[in-house]
Amino acid sequence: MCCMSDKKVKKIVVLMRHGIRAPNQTMQKLTEWSKREWPVWSVPPGHLTERGRELLKAFWEQYRIQEPFKSLLFGDNSCITLNDVFIHADISERTQASAAVFASTIAPECELPYFITTNKELDPVYHPVRGAVCKSSRGKAENEISTLVETSFSKLAEKYSDQLNFVNELLGPIPKVTCQGYGIDDTCQLIDLPARVNFANSGRTINLRGAMGIKATLIQNWLLESAEWPDRDPGWGLITPDRLSELLVARSAIFNFLNRVDGYSRDRGSAILNDIAGAVSGTHYDPKVNEAKLVMYMGHDTNMAHISELLGFEWDLDGWAYNDIPPGSFLQFTLWEKPAGQEVVTAEFIAQPLNVMRSASPDQVLPYFIKKELSFKPQSKGVSSTGESEYSVERFGDVVQDVINSDCIPEMPLLTKGTLF
Repeated sequence: MCCMSDKKVKKIVVLMRHGIRAPNQTMQKLTEWSKREWPVWSVPPGHLTERGRELLKAFWEQYRIQEPFKSLLFGDNSCITLNDVFIHADISERTQASAAVFASTIAPECELPYFITTNKELDPVYHPVRGAVCKSSRGKAENEISTLVETSFSKLAEKYSDQLNFVNELLGPIPKVTCQGYGIDDTCQLIDLPARVNFANSGRTINLRGAMGIKATLIQNWLLESAEWPDRDPGWGLITPDRLSELLVARSAIFNFLNRVDGYSRDRGSAILNDIAGAVSGTHYDPKVNEAKLVMYMGHDTNMAHISELLGFEWDLDGWAYNDIPPGSFLQFTLWEKPAGQEVVTAEFIAQPLNVMRSASPDQVLPYFIKKELSFKPQSKGVSSTGESEYSVERFGDVVQDVINSDCIPEMPLLTKGTLF
């Protein structure tokens, strides 16, 4: 294999967020937030769009031939084999569809499969908190979240009051039925709705309600709009690119304020981080994962936020908010071999620039990706490390075992080939 600096690439493990999707909310739900006419999407709520496929394809057609992927997969000029790449997707349509696009783009000549759990309800690697799994700590983490919302969200609302007021004015009066749902008899505005939090799906997911939760959701939806229809501004044509960037700062702050809470992220991030560590070190329970040169986990921004909190990752990418996790972005763990034979692990965060995502010709805009080298700064027994750019593979495994909650490691799921091609 070719070399990068003094190291040879041996393996790459990626945790990626799916591509551009339609909003998760139904039209009925959206009409509860504003009387304006909402745009109509071409796919059901939460599904990957054709534009999402286009953006993923444009990215991976170029990125797959960059280092270290080029050396790892194409160093001997041979075709990728079915054993070289292993793709594990969550069971939602958008993650499966994104996995299918990745598979067909990374090796268009090979018909690579992707795999999903045989459990039709959930994949415990991506969503471990349910029933007996994490039962011992779930209540404590949920109490911490509830207390956080009650005591700290007023400060967040004050810090981002300009963005909140803009969204408030953009939506106009909230329909009366929504106001009544929050105990407000008369007509109201978004800003009048108090913050609430509830835990759905047996505690698997957190839903932030009220002004802050709706605001974060809508900003994300407007980002999706801006990428889906690059010929027009989102938010009924009233959100300029500069304004969108300002809104994304507030949305990222709200999202990370919740999803990077220590106990909450540990419970929800332990299973997938443990799986990734096994893939990197070659100690995974599935021999196909150990054999593969490239392992792809196709999941969600929440998965990435949780394990980033556990490992102490922070990033700041031009055009995006601090610690933002755009559609199609990913964490990249690379296993290297040094000249003396030592194996080390590095980590990076990679994303598509916002101007590329909003371009009608994303394959013609440069640079087509932005990358941030990450430092490992995990918290161990309440003490953060000073940060290291690489770990020995043994140290990486030890750190992972130190930061995860072993009670949150579920029985390993049986996997089967996905069919969304």
